[in-house]
Amino acid sequence: MSRLHLGVLGMLSLVALTVSSSAGAAPDPFYLPPGDLLPASGDGVAEFTVFAPSMRYPLELGPSFPNSQVYGNGGLHGPGGSQCDAVNYDYPWRDNYCETRTWDMPLCPSGQGHQGQDVRPATCENRKYWIVASAAGQVSSIGSYSVYVTTPAGQRFDYLHGALDTLVVSQGQQLQAGDPIVMVSNNMGQTATSIHLHYNIKQDIAGVGYVYVSPYMSLVAAYSALMGLGDKAPVGALEMSGCERIAGWAQDPDTPEAAVAVDLYFGGPAGDPNAVGVQVKADLPREDLCVLLGSCDHGFALDVPVGLRDGQPHPVHVYAHGSEGGEAVQLELSPAMVECAPPPVPAGVRRWVISPEILATWNFSPFWQVIHVDDPTLAAIPESRDLAEGPVLARSDAELEQIWLIDGGFRRHVQGPEIAAAWSLDLATTATWSAATLQALPEGTPLRPAPILVQGTGAAIYLIDDLQCDPEVQPADPLCPEDVTTDTDGDPGGSVGGIGNGGDPGSDSSGAASGSDALPPGYGANSEAGCGCDTSPVAAGPLALLLGGLGLRRRRRS
Repeated sequence: MSRLHLGVLGMLSLVALTVSSSAGAAPDPFYLPPGDLLPASGDGVAEFTVFAPSMRYPLELGPSFPNSQVYGNGGLHGPGGSQCDAVNYDYPWRDNYCETRTWDMPLCPSGQGHQGQDVRPATCENRKYWIVASAAGQVSSIGSYSVYVTTPAGQRFDYLHGALDTLVVSQGQQLQAGDPIVMVSNNMGQTATSIHLHYNIKQDIAGVGYVYVSPYMSLVAAYSALMGLGDKAPVGALEMSGCERIAGWAQDPDTPEAAVAVDLYFGGPAGDPNAVGVQVKADLPREDLCVLLGSCDHGFALDVPVGLRDGQPHPVHVYAHGSEGGEAVQLELSPAMVECAPPPVPAGVRRWVISPEILATWNFSPFWQVIHVDDPTLAAIPESRDLAEGPVLARSDAELEQIWLIDGGFRRHVQGPEIAAAWSLDLATTATWSAATLQALPEGTPLRPAPILVQGTGAAIYLIDDLQCDPEVQPADPLCPEDVTTDTDGDPGGSVGGIGNGGDPGSDSSGAASGSDALPPGYGANSEAGCGCDTSPVAAGPLALLLGGLGLRRRRRS
């Protein structure tokens, strides 16, 4: 039974933005979203990436107030007033990366803009607050009003507008995170600026080059650590626990725009050795969350695993992780119970997966892929040859783009990377064979879109598959007819065991039941319907030795 819970109104205080003065606590959240620049100050970029996730905040002490110097009060293009006006020393923070400038900035919408973030210290006092190293590295440049520190990985942190008469580092010096560098001032060479730190992060970006990236969300994360703001538990709810899907939402109030990880445990709570855990991301767009949470992409959903669709009740416990780690928190309305009928078994034959080792070699999952049926239903599915070997992939040296599964002497087309992924096939293991060797194998049916397994009350697990028949592949599948004739040109000259042209499908030449009468609909002379009964001749010779290890093996289950 589905359950829908929309009782999130009581949690809205977690995202309410109440601006407070610098003398009080920071509001929650204490910053406006990235890319939200002051009006008429340029086009920002909504970049939520934390490019320096473990960095130290670049000012020794808080509070601190990143915002625009040029377009704020007292700035060149501001509304007037003084740089020391209280509005400049108040929450919320405001991004000014990509603010209008003439610097080339390939990551900015206009291609030009402000390279970093302007950061005001706690008060409008000159030479009072220390700028400190955000990360360990070497002082790589000291200019008239700038200090660059480069990490061993090549990421560079720039600190501008410090008072050089307070400088305590030298060129080439090795620094640790938190080491003092210089004091905040209004130094800009021959032209004074407002009292602030201009802060850049520069690094390699694939496909772009060594460029200035947005430091805004890195500053948010570092400030949360400095001021003890990153300690709120994740919130969310398990809203739906039905056979159509399991769904809900989760969010970390400390990083309200970020997608958090959600753990679903089936069969018991976290820590129960009998429980099976699955992790998903709470990143699905949900319009109903936009107003309630202040951002939209916090939904999660998961199909009920096939292995749990057995008509029995199964508990599901759901937990959300915070963006900065810590203990996961169980969501509201968790645990719940799912009870689902088995899905229908697709048409086909069943192939015994002969051992747990073979099951593991194919990366089959009883939890995700096994349909549980009663024993009479299982017995009614025709039993074909065993699945006794792991997957072998090959391509022809004449057609490298086509991938084939070598299956018991047949080559079966793997029709695209999506199907390979659904079967957990490692395409990197594909061997290249000569065209003659590969073409000598009869072509079976293409691989099905995804593996489906079936199990009765016993331990045996079977793969539901298509029947593969060819007179040259020996030993033959027990379901394949024995009497196949060809004319002198090698074309089929008779029916396949009488199936499809009026012959007797129920007995072989000795009068014993052949099993053909148990074939599901669609098998017969028409290979497109699923038979794959290619009766063309196959070259003999060395190929037979190659196929010896891939031959069919029959084992009886006790």
